Amino acid sequence: MGKTTDVIFEKNKIVVSFKKLIKNQIVHLEFIPINQYQLTCNKIIIQNNEKSTNINSTDLRKINIHNLVKTSIKLIDKNIDLDKKTYKKNSPIYDPILTSKDLIKKINKKEYNNRSDLLAIYSLFYINTEREYGENISRKISEKIKYKESYVKNLTKECFTKGYLKSSKKGLAGGTLTTKSLKILTSL
Repeated sequence: MGKTTDVIFEKNKIVVSFKKLIKNQIVHLEFIPINQYQLTCNKIIIQNNEKSTNINSTDLRKINIHNLVKTSIKLIDKNIDLDKKTYKKNSPIYDPILTSKDLIKKINKKEYNNRSDLLAIYSLFYINTEREYGENISRKISEKIKYKESYVKNLTKECFTKGYLKSSKKGLAGGTLTTKSLKILTSL
């Protein structure tokens, strides 16, 4: 039995291929790194494996792009964790050092020096949680970091107003980390 997914890493892009999603078709998702912690899906390509070039609209409707992007990002992160040395040889832009577990630990144990460190850590955690769950994330964040839901909503608002997060672009859940938060995160 062959592999049903492939992940190909390059410096400026990552391609995830699904071979069994649609019969006789390969679905490729191309991701471009925005910064060290965020990827955005740039292209979705459906490649034909058969001589007949027809594809049904029913087959296209089987593709849930939102779930496919989430699954792809999880596959990318797992593949990076499996072989970090080989991945780092390309000196990639996307290199998520801090995981959600690390961020939860830093927030819960108050392993930050000041408010700006907390806001940068929380911004990254907010983006990761938004990517995983998608809706009603204030409650999810509240459960994980053991803060009240109203405080979590205020923290999120503060991250946007003080410039740690920018409003999200199309296809990017939660927002974009600003250079202000990226500088703080690299210093941690």
